[in-house]
Amino acid sequence: MSDGLGEPISAGASQHSGELTLRFDQALDLGRIDAALQQARDRGGPAPESVTTLNLVAIYFTAAQYERSRAALEAAGTLHPCRLIVLIADAMIDQESLSASISVVRSGGAVTMERIVLSATGRSVRHLESAMMGLLRPDLPMVVAWGGRPLGNLLQRVVDSADRIITDSGARPPNYLAETAELLAKGAPVGDLAWARIFPWQSLAAETLDVPNLREHRGNIRKARVVCAGAVGAEGLLLLGWMQSRIKRLEVSISAEGEPDEDADAPLTPIPRAAPMGLGHVKLLEFTAPPATFTLHRDKGLLLAQVKGDDDGFCAHRVRLPPAVPGALLAFELKILSGRDELYAQAAQAAAKLLREGAP
Repeated sequence: MSDGLGEPISAGASQHSGELTLRFDQALDLGRIDAALQQARDRGGPAPESVTTLNLVAIYFTAAQYERSRAALEAAGTLHPCRLIVLIADAMIDQESLSASISVVRSGGAVTMERIVLSATGRSVRHLESAMMGLLRPDLPMVVAWGGRPLGNLLQRVVDSADRIITDSGARPPNYLAETAELLAKGAPVGDLAWARIFPWQSLAAETLDVPNLREHRGNIRKARVVCAGAVGAEGLLLLGWMQSRIKRLEVSISAEGEPDEDADAPLTPIPRAAPMGLGHVKLLEFTAPPATFTLHRDKGLLLAQVKGDDDGFCAHRVRLPPAVPGALLAFELKILSGRDELYAQAAQAAAKLLREGAP
């Protein structure tokens, strides 16, 4: 086996500045990766301490997937000091290759993130899993950010060994929620960024129903419907699933109208603003508790709630959506280092049932 240690890239040369690169012919040499990690630590001078609270493993199946998630991973890893191990397993490329990129992040002089990116193509992807297991800090919890579909032998092995798995149902067709629900039914400790995205909707619905003169309607909710932007998405199904799990015998429906925001794929601006409404995101939630109708809808960076038909007259309430900050949703999910969110599990089960019953 031969391998080469690349020279550090000069500051500002690229978004990968400061990384040390190892390339391998046949198998990943963990000893050389450890040596490169120590070299990366030493380059910034002696550190008073190294802070690590968890192993954060991120698994992707193309380099493009990782690049889209890189900023979020690094921001979340800064808030939750970790050893970040990224696996990029692209078996669709015939040519075999193996490489590792190593770097560290410091805060206040201390090393707060150790980053190891393992990339493989072709049949070489078979080396990644064993290498990843050998690089874990054995005394710390293991959280996996899963970038693929919620199925397959690799995911099942992750479920068996991880303290928590974080996925994003909103990045996949909604029918894959059924696969996630099956994992949850078996006790898998799954978290979901799509679930975190609908927290503002849940919060505003709960706050509106808690207005003193509207509390009388809480036990009389009969119907609920969700409208998604452009296509039915996981967020809308989870929102309805949440309501059904809380309110028995609730009649629900979901549909798609209009289009997502034109700038949904635009990069974040220097001034933090609410994330654009992407394809499949929730644009309206309406539920009825005769004679009252509660309508929540999104208007750019605001969520607006209106109540009509109540004996006390018209009621309006609004909240501002949180600014879009890279890694905010992932960092929130990382607060739960083990176990699972039972409320999410119940909502996902209800959403999967909606799919089986023919939700579009």
